[in-house]
Amino acid sequence: MSAPATETPTSLAAIAKSVLSGDTIVLRGKVVQPNALPREKVLHLADLTAPRLGSRDREDEPWAFESRDFLRSLVVGKEVSFSISYTVPSASNPSQPLEFGIVYVINPTDGSELDVAAELVRSGWAKVRDSSKRDQAHGDNEDGQAVAQRRAYLRDLEEEAKIVGRGLWSSDRAPQRQVDYMMPEDPVAFLQQYKGKSLDAIVEGVTNGSQVRVRLLLSPEHHQMINLGIAGIRAPRSGNLSGREELQGEELGDESRFFVESRLLQRLIKVTILSLPTPTPAPASLSNGSASSASQQPQQVSLFLGTVHHPAGNIAALLMSVGLARIVDWHAGFLASSPTPNMMSELRRGELEAKANRRGLFKDAVMPATNGAGSSAAKGFTAIVMRVWGADMLSIVKEGEATERRVQLASVRQPRPSDAKLAGLQLEGKEMLRKKLIGKPVNVVIDYVKPAEGDYEERECATVRLPNGQNVAEVLVERGLLGVLRHRQGDDQRSSDYDRLMAAEARAIDDKRGIHSGKEFPAPRIVDASESAHKAAPFLSQFKRMGRFPAVVDYVASGSRFKIWVPKQDAKLTLVLSHIRAPRTARNANEKSEPYGAEAATFSSRRLLQRDVEVQVEATDKSGGFIGRLFHNGQDVAAALVREGLARVDEYSNAKELWTAQEEAQKARKNLWSNYDPEAEALANGDAAAAGQSVQPRKEYVDVVVSEVRGGTETEPFRFAVQILQNGGIPELEKLMSDLTVFHKEADVTPAGFTPRSGELVSAQFSVDNAWYRAKVRKSNPAKKQAEVLYIDYGNVEVLPFSRLRPLAAQFKSLEGQAKEATLSFVSLLDWRTDYGADSIERFREICEGQQLVANIDAREANLLHLSLFDPNDPHSLSANENSINVQLVREGLARIDQRSRLRAAYPQVVKALEAAKDEARRRRLGAYEMGDILED
Repeated sequence: MSAPATETPTSLAAIAKSVLSGDTIVLRGKVVQPNALPREKVLHLADLTAPRLGSRDREDEPWAFESRDFLRSLVVGKEVSFSISYTVPSASNPSQPLEFGIVYVINPTDGSELDVAAELVRSGWAKVRDSSKRDQAHGDNEDGQAVAQRRAYLRDLEEEAKIVGRGLWSSDRAPQRQVDYMMPEDPVAFLQQYKGKSLDAIVEGVTNGSQVRVRLLLSPEHHQMINLGIAGIRAPRSGNLSGREELQGEELGDESRFFVESRLLQRLIKVTILSLPTPTPAPASLSNGSASSASQQPQQVSLFLGTVHHPAGNIAALLMSVGLARIVDWHAGFLASSPTPNMMSELRRGELEAKANRRGLFKDAVMPATNGAGSSAAKGFTAIVMRVWGADMLSIVKEGEATERRVQLASVRQPRPSDAKLAGLQLEGKEMLRKKLIGKPVNVVIDYVKPAEGDYEERECATVRLPNGQNVAEVLVERGLLGVLRHRQGDDQRSSDYDRLMAAEARAIDDKRGIHSGKEFPAPRIVDASESAHKAAPFLSQFKRMGRFPAVVDYVASGSRFKIWVPKQDAKLTLVLSHIRAPRTARNANEKSEPYGAEAATFSSRRLLQRDVEVQVEATDKSGGFIGRLFHNGQDVAAALVREGLARVDEYSNAKELWTAQEEAQKARKNLWSNYDPEAEALANGDAAAAGQSVQPRKEYVDVVVSEVRGGTETEPFRFAVQILQNGGIPELEKLMSDLTVFHKEADVTPAGFTPRSGELVSAQFSVDNAWYRAKVRKSNPAKKQAEVLYIDYGNVEVLPFSRLRPLAAQFKSLEGQAKEATLSFVSLLDWRTDYGADSIERFREICEGQQLVANIDAREANLLHLSLFDPNDPHSLSANENSINVQLVREGLARIDQRSRLRAAYPQVVKALEAAKDEARRRRLGAYEMGDILED
């Protein structure tokens, strides 16, 4: 049946925007100006009626959805021509009458037109309206005849549909469909059921460019209406939707909404629901360990977050490319688990395109000169990781350079140090990073530089990758050991792998790992075995039984002093390398390192700090430190230091490996031995044989008083101090002490702000008798306001507060210090780490300390006197050197012969007497030979 040729009013062109029901279409004009939104018109199809869709208050009429869907598929988004046939007053809005007309779909290929009303009636999805009153109004004029002919044509089509049983005239029962117009009552359960699934849907409305209202076609019997936020973007708010004057639209909000409406409204699409909106931008708290998971979301929400899939393209990426939306960074996490895991990359590319062309919201954008998130052009550099400060910070040395630089992992943060509930995770993250990175090459990309702020200095923030390309921050984030920072919108100062970090965090949240688990992770209790000598004692036997045990160097205090962590015992200890002495390193700015002290510390730090090592404990010192050996990659660290000329072998040591290493360093003139001259050193120490000269015994007898005995520990070799007497006393010292006492009775108190420096001569108030004596500052600690001083006239040492120190007046500086540093010739007291070491030193004190003795100065070594001591009350003592106290100590098994002594060739009779004394001690099982032990010389 052909349509009647009728005269119609003036035909107008439009685009079918949407369909309200099977007989009502919303039309809009074409876009003629870029910034002008077209007008809209609601047009009812003349002479037709169709079932009405329901709402939250009423159900759909039978076949309403099918009728509407047929018309939707026929016209939405297509160009149409229309004409107004008549109008009817509106009961709800008298000023805006209802318009009825005829609509034709224009074929874009040949321009032919398809009568929309005829197609609806022919398919049985609309009924012809009874309009006899309107026919009478037209009468028999030409217009009336045309209207009558059209209606007759439509009725014929209707009869055809009835006969065939199409659409509304079907003999089948209309589908019974549940349509939920409200958001699901339990959005969490709904999300769990449909998360990640691709669902058929129809876009029913567009709130703004990034939010739509869709009808989910869950099944033929169940439709669910939801509000859906398009994940990854946020479009500006559009106006004039709610009718509330206070809600003004944002810039380009209406344009963004129109962009989406013209492409998606009432189109059949695929929807993937991914998440619910979080109450805050950050999905987890780094301060209380609370997990941010679906179970903690609010029970009433206004929308879901998800993706929209249309065959024509990605609407989110299109919006970004024209500058009508901005990226929401934290959506990257759940987008990574969507059917399009590269969504964020598409959005970043669209953003760069919009910025480069200064479109829309980015019309004033300035392309960053430095690398930002999403940049693929960032080029890094290779570096070695020297230290791990925490789970998000480390020190590196760039390849080809020597200076360490501290970098922070970009866009991530470890739990706050003040949070005791997560302290265990801080340590776990640091340890994981240490195992993966310390001493290994990495690729570093400096993403941005965080400026100095308050107490925080400027910091480079970087992406650090292993040689296999793995981002170490991503690994820690995925395990819940780091959280990802939320940057301000538009802030390009972020990790170049930011989206991957967000995706890793989303996986950690889903798996409830680490900081997202809601659990507490307190720090393990680590015992400090070196807290005091008393506390160290019970650990000594335990560590000795363990032999060589695995540990980690946690801190390097000097070339030979370390803080060690023993993971299996949850213990830490101070370890001092045995048999060597490395130069002392300054502990603060007010101290001065000994020569090569800094170099020794750097040597050990670069090779050992935070490395896995093996420790072998031998003894403890008086402060609770442990004496022993340290091995790294099977190499003895002490030997390595000595071989580099950064440590000297202890005079007590009998370790051949160390002496061999020292000889190598001396021959190579390394560091401490850079000015080494064997002949000059031999002459300086009185060893004429070593210098190739004839040897003559030296006789220089003096009366002395042993004023102080100290040392014999790891940190200080055994020494004693003597005062050389004149006529049984020291007249100059006695007068000086008298004058000094009078001076300080009349002098003012210590000057305000007085800070003694290392090496400075001062007046010191002795803690025992509160008298004032001359002293030299050995170490000064302004932080503790105390100093270690040496009393230069008596040789004793103590630590005093600054309040007991005063500058030494000039008149008391002319007399040189009367206490002379001394050591025993030919022999050494037993190593204090041995079982008889303490007995050896105590016996020397018993015989010598505070006693007036006779001494022969056998050699002078700089400021050190090598002495043979004699008891003036023993008539046989002074008859020969072999009757000295030195020989007596060997005879008692409490000293050993110094086989390396440079004096041996000058005194063969003394050497013979020493050997005889040793044999006697061994025979009588005295001292160290008591249990049959063999005392190595």
